[in-house]
Parts: sequence; C-alpha cells; structure tokens
Amino acid sequence: MDWSTIWLALVALFAATINGAIGYGFSSIVTPIAVLWFSNKLLNPALVSVELVVNITLLYRERAFISATKARAMPVVRTLLPGVILGTVGLTYLAVNDVKVVVYLVLLPLVVVQLLGLRRPFTNERRGGTALGPGIGFLYALTTISGPPLAVFFRNQGLTKNEFRCTMAQVRVAESSLTLATYLVFTEFLGANLVSAPSLMLIPFLLIPVIIGVPLGTWVMRRVSRDVFTRFVMAMDGLVVSFGLSQVVIKLKWVGSTVGDLLFAALAAVIVALAAYSLYKLPGSKKLVDSLPPAAGGSPPGTAPGVSPGSGPRRLASGEVASEGPEPPASATLP
Repeated sequence: MDWSTIWLALVALFAATINGAIGYGFSSIVTPIAVLWFSNKLLNPALVSVELVVNITLLYRERAFISATKARAMPVVRTLLPGVILGTVGLTYLAVNDVKVVVYLVLLPLVVVQLLGLRRPFTNERRGGTALGPGIGFLYALTTISGPPLAVFFRNQGLTKNEFRCTMAQVRVAESSLTLATYLVFTEFLGANLVSAPSLMLIPFLLIPVIIGVPLGTWVMRRVSRDVFTRFVMAMDGLVVSFGLSQVVIKLKWVGSTVGDLLFAALAAVIVALAAYSLYKLPGSKKLVDSLPPAAGGSPPGTAPGVSPGSGPRRLASGEVASEGPEPPASATLP
C-alpha cells in the first residue's frame, strides 16, 4: 500500500457518498482525480468492476420503478455496444495523456451545463436516446464517465427523482456489464492487457469505500437540500477538472507551466462564478431579506415607514414583490 492507493480510497469514499445521494457521480469524480496517479488502462477495469456492483445495488433499491421506466432506458441501452467497442479500441491504442485530455474536455462543458441548470426536453425521446447510446458507450469505455451526459438527457424529460435514479441505474448496469465484457474479450483475444493483476488490485481500494459511502450518501440527502448539494458537487468537480486539464496540457507540452497555471486560475474563476450564480438562482435565495427579524421599534425589512406589515405585499429592497406563497418543492428545480 502506498500513498496513491490511500488517496484513491479517500476520493472513492467521497465519490461513493455523492453517488448514493444523487444516483450518479462515482466515476465522474474519481476518474479526473485518479488519472493524476494512474493510467486509464490501469484504472478503468477496476472502476468498471466496482461500478457494476454499485449500479446493480442502486437498481435494486429503485426496483419498484423498473416497469414504469424500462421503455425510457431501452433506446439508450440497445445502442450502447458499438460505442463501447470503439471506446475500448481507443483505450487500447491511444496514448495515456491523449485519453486524459478527452476526459477533461468532455467533463468541463457538462459541469457548466449542470451548474447553469439548462433545460431543453427532447420532443422525440426514443430517437434522442437511440442517438445518445453510441456516444455514451464510447465515453464510458474510454473514460468510465457517462453520468453527467445521461443526467443532462434524462433530467430534461420530466422524470421524478425515483424514476430518474431507476432509469440511470438501468442504463449504467448495461454499460458497465458490456464494457467489462468487452475489456475481457480484448484482453483474452487481442492482447490488450486491460484486465490485469495490477488493475484488479485496485478494486478493494474502490469497493470498500463504496460499501461505506453509498448508504452515507442516502443518509446525507435526507438532511440537506438536494439542489444546493448537487451544485456544490458540480463546482468541486469543475475545479478538479480544471486543475487536471491544466496539468495534462503542460505534460503534453502544448503550453508552458506559467500558461498552464494561468489556465487553471481562469477556469477556476469561471467555475466559482457559475456556482455562485446558480445558487443565487435557486428558488428562495432572493427571499433571504424577508427572513430577517424586524428591527426593534421599526418597520419590518422591505416595508416603508408608516405602513403596517399586513397592508399589502412585502417588497424587497430591490423593489421586487416577495412571494407570499409556499416555497416550490426542490424536485421542481434542475440540480
């Protein structure tokens, strides 16, 4: 055991907690950090093996919703295999740093999309899922990352929280099963050496944190706002991706170390600004002024002097009329 495996276990514990809370996020958090120490060829088979167990567990937890969501998952599932094969070819023959660039360049815009909470439902969901499947299979086999693009797609389709988790779990069980089988075929018949002893030795450092972290994530989500929690996670993921991208472009000698550091600083500033903006846009964030207690002997905040509090709708300092109704449910927002 060395420090790299200890750090891997700690990162996996954090990622498993996120996965247990929001239904995805394990590989999209572990991969951009772990590839700083391990190559994708070494890391991917271990991650895929552990994710298969995680996804089966999550699917079992949401099994009551399988019949209601199976038809929505199947268009993606049926078209995964061509992309999985192509992604495995890329993992086998591409240089290590080239794969890392793909990881970071794919993740960064997806983090931005989720921070902004952009919505654009597909009018023909079946056709959209069929088109998405090969791309998801390619990304997963090459990088083990598929949660963010899948989340962007299915969250736009009006699924409830449990339906969303169940649909995601169905697709991810299929992709992890197909990817692990393809890795085994490439290792056995094409000499790709993807499923190797060093890779399998990483499994305990990923699996044990998962056993602890997934139930912990479920417990956490009962006590915190899902929207705030998800945006915090996306912001942290964006900072990690920004740092990883700045380091890999230096290793590839595309830029010098000074420019690489400036790139990280610029990307980090953008991520922090987007995270702050997305939190500000959450329902209820603008009503914080109304929650302040009235000053002694004075008018409540936002009420003009001499006007009784019950004489009309309250107004914020900016002049907006504060809502008198209940807060909208958290499920009505896009995490």
